[in-house]
Amino acid sequence: MRQVMLQRKSVISKSEEAEMPQIYVGVDLSLHNLDAWIGGKYKRYDNTEAGLKRFLKDVRKLNKPVLVAFESTGSISLHFAEQLDCEGIARTCLNPAWIRHYAKSIGRLAKTDRIDCELISEYAQLHQIYADKPMSSDVLKMRQKQRYRSMLIKHRAQLKASLYTYRDDDTISRIMQQISQLDIEIKEIQKEMEEIIQANEEMRKRYQIFLNIGGIGEKTAKLLLCNLPELGFLSRREIAALVGVAPFNWDSGRKSGKRFARFGRREVRTQLYMVIIASMRISNNSSRQTYDDLRGRGKTHKVAIIACIRKLLVRINAQVRDWMAAGMPEIESKKVA
Repeated sequence: MRQVMLQRKSVISKSEEAEMPQIYVGVDLSLHNLDAWIGGKYKRYDNTEAGLKRFLKDVRKLNKPVLVAFESTGSISLHFAEQLDCEGIARTCLNPAWIRHYAKSIGRLAKTDRIDCELISEYAQLHQIYADKPMSSDVLKMRQKQRYRSMLIKHRAQLKASLYTYRDDDTISRIMQQISQLDIEIKEIQKEMEEIIQANEEMRKRYQIFLNIGGIGEKTAKLLLCNLPELGFLSRREIAALVGVAPFNWDSGRKSGKRFARFGRREVRTQLYMVIIASMRISNNSSRQTYDDLRGRGKTHKVAIIACIRKLLVRINAQVRDWMAAGMPEIESKKVA
């Protein structure tokens, strides 16, 4: 249980001493409804602006420290988190798999919206879950644009891959036209993301810190801004667990099982994997030296790569932490070896 709790607590800002909530509100999100377990009672709200206002009104009526817990459901949960942050209500976003496993562990095999919101509230209270660090509106905008950009890039790749299957000139011309339009749209999204970064002082400085680290380019720096705002607030072990590059034991009795690193934020882990692979081409690079050392000690290729990712991630986290401790000064545009 300690290992699971490390992943859950990895989103907690240790610098913030928030008051422990007395009431845990569980919310099951869907496209049309907000099913909530508030103060031991089940209530359903429409997932509209009016329904959200009714939900917030009922939460404030409790007159006690409240933590709203809900599962990660992509854009729906992001929008819900943004609304709670704007209202100053503590919230936490949970992994749906944890709730499902918890339900199975206590024999709750049935699944309905009412059961789900009750289980979310029960799970958060049982494990004394803390609130996530609130995200700024600019970070949320960046995340939405990042996801949209990724979708456009995948669509463009699919169109390019399908070109060789067509022989009709008119069809090929239409596909090429769509690809050109996607190129324009992707460039516009990238320009909008740059404008958001330049308009936000803290994001602009963080962005420059990332770019100054060897191997980190604009694409990776933007991804870190969007998907890992906890950088600088967590310890090296917590940030590694959050991304999913921390090895966990698998022991029982006399058996000493193989350690594994999984879960965490896949997009960040995948992008850092590509950074390490690219860095391996440089012979005197620190990641290359770490990789060669681990391979020489008998470690497998994947284990060595994950270790390099963790080392890079810890380095990034330490630089952001030190920059915050120094009062967030201006960052010079210079690559660090």
